[in-house]
Amino acid sequence: MEKPTKIIPRFVTLKSKDSFPRNKMKILDSHSICRDFLKELTRDRSIVTDREFKTIETLINGIITQENPSPNKIHDEVVKGASKRTFYRNIHRLASQMPTMYSKFISSVQENTELKMQKSGYLSIDEHIVPHSSQKMEGVDYFYSTTANGQKLGHSLITTHYFGGSVEYPVRFQFYRRKQELERWDKLDLYNKKNAIAREQLGKVFALPRSPKTILMDSFFMTKDNCKFLQKHDKSYISRPRRNWKCTYQHKKQSLTDLFENIPEDEFTLTTVKNPKTKKTKQYLTATRNVFFSKIGTHRVVFVKDPNPKEKDLFQNAEKSKSSKGVKFRVFVTNDMSLSAGEILSIYSLRWTIETGYRDMSQNLGLHGCKWRELSGQYCFIGLTFLCYIFLVWARQASLLNRYNSSLKTLGEMRTAFRHYCQEEFSIWLSHIRKQCGTCPMANWIHKHVFTEKGSY
Repeated sequence: MEKPTKIIPRFVTLKSKDSFPRNKMKILDSHSICRDFLKELTRDRSIVTDREFKTIETLINGIITQENPSPNKIHDEVVKGASKRTFYRNIHRLASQMPTMYSKFISSVQENTELKMQKSGYLSIDEHIVPHSSQKMEGVDYFYSTTANGQKLGHSLITTHYFGGSVEYPVRFQFYRRKQELERWDKLDLYNKKNAIAREQLGKVFALPRSPKTILMDSFFMTKDNCKFLQKHDKSYISRPRRNWKCTYQHKKQSLTDLFENIPEDEFTLTTVKNPKTKKTKQYLTATRNVFFSKIGTHRVVFVKDPNPKEKDLFQNAEKSKSSKGVKFRVFVTNDMSLSAGEILSIYSLRWTIETGYRDMSQNLGLHGCKWRELSGQYCFIGLTFLCYIFLVWARQASLLNRYNSSLKTLGEMRTAFRHYCQEEFSIWLSHIRKQCGTCPMANWIHKHVFTEKGSY
């Protein structure tokens, strides 16, 4: 009879009970669910090498299971796998490849029936400031943040996000860098304007099969160059126009504020708006006009009177204008002339999904936690974080986490379910260790310091 192969944990030194870090979660470097996900994305084996596959798998498991994940923390909590030196060497090799890999992963996602984009879905494009505390990191500068209502030190991340009903995920991402910051790093030749980055990013998404017909964006990205670009690709869009835009209505050129002031009071009707994702509803007083904008043609404009501030607002982050009489209002615009005011506002409310995506990844996947000085490391971490997001959605759609949580509506619930799965897998692994070596000091130590009342589990 053959002797069973011993499984040896990667611990080198036993820590005393007092020095053992509490509230940490010990994990294995490989789990079947994550492994199957990556196998599906890498059917074309030229996408990643075996070493890169293993490193990505370990990092996905670590990012999802650990609080404030970092490569060091992930390595400390993985109970078997590569040495720290090898682990870091593999990450550095992976870093420069991640943006290209992520693009290939997204292409692979389009082959999955449950996750692939649909033309009936929506794309949102937006800028997000990833905060940092030091200007010594490549790409970091002061950028205006709408959430902070002021300048914020960090990275400017431009992202395209897909929403298709039960499925949503980030599709593309790229950092915007200021000229003065690029000069500090002697890389001024890399400079590109934000809207040029946005057009380049959207163009790559449009190259994917079944890319959505409708694009959602805020007023910053509502430039005439962007509108012409989207029209060229036969896309419709809903946005908020620039404040200084002028339009032609009934042969008269005027500002949008003047147009609003000339709308009779009885033309403002009560319109029901329903967010397709949250199902929340709200009624607004709206009026519609079909106007002509130079260079981009006829558009439908919806004017919305500012609601009672005490009531819930589906457009809380949408900037307001003010008439000469002090009346506050908002303006929304689309090139899809078939939509009613209620449809325009309901669809535009989905633009908020990109904001909630940033929030959920920050709270659950440590989106703001990368400390790498080089931009390649930041790109690597962002790409891995986005990949974790897609993995959790994939696992939910495949019903692989249902036994751990019957409600998987939020990213937080999906993450918790996967953590429970990892805990179960670790328990099975530990049980196997104990069966193999009985009184093995290492197994006893793990059991004593992990499975205690004050420990992680």
